[in-house]
Amino acid sequence: MNIKALDYIYAQNEFNKEMDAIPAIFHPENERVYKPICDVLGIGRVDVVYYDVGCEPVPGTIFVNAGEISGDSFSQREAARSGAYSDYTVFRKQGFSEWDDEDRELISGFIKTVFIHNGRAKVTSMAERLMFFDQDMDIGNLKAFFRKLGEIIAHGRIGEYGACYFNLKRFSIVNRTYGRDNGTKIMRRFVKSLAAKLSDGGVYRIGGDNFAAIFEQGEFDVVKAHLAGTRITAEIPGSPEVNVLANAGFYLCTGEEKTVNDVMDKISSAVVMAKTVSKDNCFIFNDEARQRLDNRKTIESQFASAIEKREFVAFYQPKVDIATGRIIGAEALCRWIRDGKVVPPMAFIPILEQSNAICTLDFYMLDTVCKDIRGWLDKGMSTVKVSVNLSRMHLGDEKLLETVLGIIDKNHVPHELIEIELTETTTDVDFGELRGIVNGLHQNGISASVDDFGIGYSSLTLIKELPWDVLKIDKSFLPDGSINDEQKSIMLRHVVSMAQSLGLQCIIEGVETKDQISLLKDMNCLHAQGFYFDKPLPKAQFEQRITSQYSI
Repeated sequence: MNIKALDYIYAQNEFNKEMDAIPAIFHPENERVYKPICDVLGIGRVDVVYYDVGCEPVPGTIFVNAGEISGDSFSQREAARSGAYSDYTVFRKQGFSEWDDEDRELISGFIKTVFIHNGRAKVTSMAERLMFFDQDMDIGNLKAFFRKLGEIIAHGRIGEYGACYFNLKRFSIVNRTYGRDNGTKIMRRFVKSLAAKLSDGGVYRIGGDNFAAIFEQGEFDVVKAHLAGTRITAEIPGSPEVNVLANAGFYLCTGEEKTVNDVMDKISSAVVMAKTVSKDNCFIFNDEARQRLDNRKTIESQFASAIEKREFVAFYQPKVDIATGRIIGAEALCRWIRDGKVVPPMAFIPILEQSNAICTLDFYMLDTVCKDIRGWLDKGMSTVKVSVNLSRMHLGDEKLLETVLGIIDKNHVPHELIEIELTETTTDVDFGELRGIVNGLHQNGISASVDDFGIGYSSLTLIKELPWDVLKIDKSFLPDGSINDEQKSIMLRHVVSMAQSLGLQCIIEGVETKDQISLLKDMNCLHAQGFYFDKPLPKAQFEQRITSQYSI
């Protein structure tokens, strides 16, 4: 026996301790951890081939000692209960005495120990992959993104990096055109090709077609150019390349960031800006964005107490019959009165629309309007139908109709006095779901209107297939003294004619001039709303106006 037993026992104990911290089979630390025991055993190299059920064999070298390798070696197979097995081959180190049977028995025990540790490392690696890896994209997931950012911050290097949150544009069209499986492959090639351009950091899937990237600041232009549009082959015979592009929100770190959320908050805000205010679908977080982020956090923190204190009130903008000057309805608009001042809607509505908070506000406003109408009826006052807006965020709520009816009926308001407005951008929502909501309103005697028709992704199918009562046409169709007034007039005339032919009541928003009134009369579109008549009025002023008649 050439191996010293006591040296082996000591080296084996140290090996076991060290291997408990090695998370992978082929690991950079292997040379340091394996060397002491391999020196004792006279091993110059350890090779392995892994065989798993249904997988190709995976060969590799676990350890190579310094110096020459002799021709002496032997192999040993170790099997797991799952059916997987490993073939290990150990090579004797040059200059070490030839192994006898007792030596080989010790080495055999060492191989069994290696197999046990390798099995544990494999399980750890699988768990790591499940926890931090997106299988479809073959990249890290949100947890991996947080972990990588955290490591960079912990090492004090965050000031060298930038981060990006991006959302692929119109990818639903790619999926419809090429099929979901091919769409997934195209998406994977797009993000993997971006990852290949980064020297550190990487690309991570947040969920769906939303991703994040970490990059060295010198790579900013590379990332921006890739996300602005990169042609990806569909790998389908006869199919053209797909130009994949994204809305992208960037943040170049300053070195002052202390937590992962310091970065995540900024890129999340930046991607919203990229979608809403940027002309090139790209937005870099800056001082202005920082102020908006601070404002968003303030609004979000104040919202719950504002609801509780009933700081949100309904203002009413009259809808007028331009043939008679008579008020025939009103739109309820939300105003926030805080510390005696009116908070502009654009200062809080877009923020609340980024979460379900807008749904809470919508139901609150519907309840407020119903209470006002009930009060007018109880006083014996004349009243008119009032329209209330519902955000697209409600779509997907199976109890939406039930909740709306519950609020109206709780306040004992006749259904014919309520109209529910849904924006025409609801065309990106499942038609079956939208049809169910509109039909449900209709069956319960509640009017449904398409709000802001023409401002977004208008769809004639939206108008044709659903039983709307009212089409509200956006003011962008109205001539306003610009060079394309003639085209606007032609389009408006056709939209009005179409709506009336379909049996829809037509109302024009944003009417401001006498010339516009004359044009609408000429088109026989007699219902209008806008500053020509009145701005949105507080409840008390609207009560005074409701029986008056405007001079047209």
